[in-house]
Amino acid sequence: MSAVGSIVYRFGKRSGTGQPLADRVTGARKGTIRLSLISGLVALGALFSVAPAAMADVSEGDSMPAFRLPTLDGRVLDSTALQGRVVYIDFWASWCTTCRKSFPEINELHEELRGQGVVFIGINTDEDVALAERFLQGTPVDFLILSDKDQQVVSEFRPQGYPTAYVIDKSGTVQKVEAGFAGKEETLAFLQSLL
Repeated sequence: MSAVGSIVYRFGKRSGTGQPLADRVTGARKGTIRLSLISGLVALGALFSVAPAAMADVSEGDSMPAFRLPTLDGRVLDSTALQGRVVYIDFWASWCTTCRKSFPEINELHEELRGQGVVFIGINTDEDVALAERFLQGTPVDFLILSDKDQQVVSEFRPQGYPTAYVIDKSGTVQKVEAGFAGKEETLAFLQSLL
């Protein structure tokens, strides 16, 4: 039993008189239990902070986390293949109404910047890939769509909503995190500034 679990168990257990043990604790013993409880909570806090990168958002100035995800047609993209390019990653879901409005404009940006070293990637977060496919039937795009149905990449980037875009420069540094969609003209100008 963990230190925290042991403290909780002892503290709440009843004595033979029907009186909780906590009611019978006095003076120095209370201080010992309080100190043990604080130590246990500190240990619990340390447990949750062991891997801060896994719990932190990807922010501007951070390096893009490496990932491997399947496309909807079964191929796999390894993010190391994106080195030396400007990358626009859009996290989206099939139920997202803003995504339905922004996708045609992102697709136009993809067409305008084709061959200039900019890669557009949509990372779908639906657990059911069929929902993403149905969305794309009504809102078709030519840029790369990946499936993160197990939430592996979402748990690294931790977008605060959908859509959320991450713009990464040629060196792999996140230059912009945009909740929602900034609009075609503003996005185009920002991407061109990174070329």
